[in-house]
Amino acid sequence: MDLDGIPSAIGAAGTWTKKTDAWWLDASGADPAVMARAMLDAGARLVTMTAISVPEGEFRVIYHWDVEGRLLNTAVMTKEETLPSISAITPAADWIEREIHDYFAVKFTGRDLPPIFLAPEDPAGALRWNLRWEGPGKEGKGEG
Repeated sequence: MDLDGIPSAIGAAGTWTKKTDAWWLDASGADPAVMARAMLDAGARLVTMTAISVPEGEFRVIYHWDVEGRLLNTAVMTKEETLPSISAITPAADWIEREIHDYFAVKFTGRDLPPIFLAPEDPAGALRWNLRWEGPGKEGKGEG
């Protein structure tokens, strides 16, 4: 599959957009597992994933792919703070999904998510407050 066919193959409404840093695809409603298979079929390799909280209480998870030296970013949105795991499709996602779970409490279905950084008694997302800090004066956030 060529890269131009990926948006329609994964159900993304738009097309690739070139920005200064990379090519971007808003794949908000796409299934990450379908997206991962399409990207691998196109010869991509997963570089990393990042998560960003959005005002609606969900998360934008960006999958960063490399294809022959081109960086391609596909962004999806969680639904009820949940996404399907892609770690069985591309093992490179394993550690990254675990970190995103620990920091944001995003649930990745279809896999076990033991904590990495947290103490055993801390719940998933215990570090979330630090990443959602909205500025001075927020009780318990950024003070001390």
